[in-house]
Amino acid sequence: MKNLIEKIQIAKAQGRLAYALKSRALPYLNQLKYIHDPGSKYIEITCPNYQLPIAREDEIVVKRIFESFRKMKLSQQTSSDLYKPSSAWQKHLDKSYNYLLDGIQSNDIKKFHFFLNNFGAWKEYHGIESNTLLNSKNKTILGRHFLKNVLFHQNLQLWLWFYNSRKPLSSLSYPRFGNQMGAYIKNEFGDKTFVGAGSFFNEIYGSILASLIDDFERPVVADLGAGYGKLAYFTLRDIKDFCFIDFDLPEILCLAAYYLMKVWPDKKVLLYGEKDFSKNSFNKYDMIFMPSFMIDKLKPKTIDLFLNKNSLGEMNPEAVDNFMKYINLSTEYFFHMNHDIFPNIYKDGKKSRLGYEYPVDIKDFKLIMRYPDIGHMLHNGSFDRYMDIFFYLYQRRSKKQK
Repeated sequence: MKNLIEKIQIAKAQGRLAYALKSRALPYLNQLKYIHDPGSKYIEITCPNYQLPIAREDEIVVKRIFESFRKMKLSQQTSSDLYKPSSAWQKHLDKSYNYLLDGIQSNDIKKFHFFLNNFGAWKEYHGIESNTLLNSKNKTILGRHFLKNVLFHQNLQLWLWFYNSRKPLSSLSYPRFGNQMGAYIKNEFGDKTFVGAGSFFNEIYGSILASLIDDFERPVVADLGAGYGKLAYFTLRDIKDFCFIDFDLPEILCLAAYYLMKVWPDKKVLLYGEKDFSKNSFNKYDMIFMPSFMIDKLKPKTIDLFLNKNSLGEMNPEAVDNFMKYINLSTEYFFHMNHDIFPNIYKDGKKSRLGYEYPVDIKDFKLIMRYPDIGHMLHNGSFDRYMDIFFYLYQRRSKKQK
């Protein structure tokens, strides 16, 4: 109740209370609208229970991540406050990621492994997937109709419209490592395709981003806050040879390392604490997972594409300015998707930076595109003016352009 009152007070202070209330009410109203929608006939929600991991299948991968996590947490203690989690994220880490923390504190790799094996179906919200929404809605008849017809059927129709049905349903699917929840979509032959709540627009953005770099000999793609790597997967899955670098909080980095190492078991991987991280690492390794305080190791013009989805909008302004310094320094393209109208307001009174306020060096970069995210704008079944997520794409200027 206290958190709800705080959210109402903040929304009122920002002049968006009416939009916020309408946005929160729309999902419940749409549940009634879609009770008899035919979309539910070919969409089957799947919310799996926790599964016991098979130790021998993951033993080497999990041991490497376990040791790397221990080293990251030790180093994090002496790192700058600019790389520490915000108060909102610290709550997620303390509550939803305690299996990872307890694992290294008690040297219990089985507990650590259990979380990695089940993070996609976790019962508590961990900030990177719609796990609690799916779990809660799937418990009621109206809730299941909402999931089938708003979250999946409506987004499927948007995705089909976007491509004029030229892409197969299989383009939406991704590996379920980590016990992912979502839905199975049946085609006219009864064949089932697994999709997640974020499949539709991650596939669209991933395809767009891949087109920027698919003719590079070996593109180097970096992501600040990749979650467990879903956008990275959709961006890189059709590119044979690449180097992917993920900078994130240690807990989240464990999920991305586990997921992507399972997706691409033949890729050569560098985890924090195993070897030195430098420009030379880009040629030696295909995937690199580093805590965010290692971003200062980046050298000028060494990244082809830098991604950020949601995390810059959840940081303190000083942290944003610091990260942007290294993004400006290193990359050819910069794509980000964050809040652009309503900033987050933190307990100390500070406001997060909005997307247009990020200190992109306009002398070195030109804005290629700014556009509202359709997935957020229509996520409740109708146009949502409370939505304020926009994406930006920048490209480094050539000498002639300067």
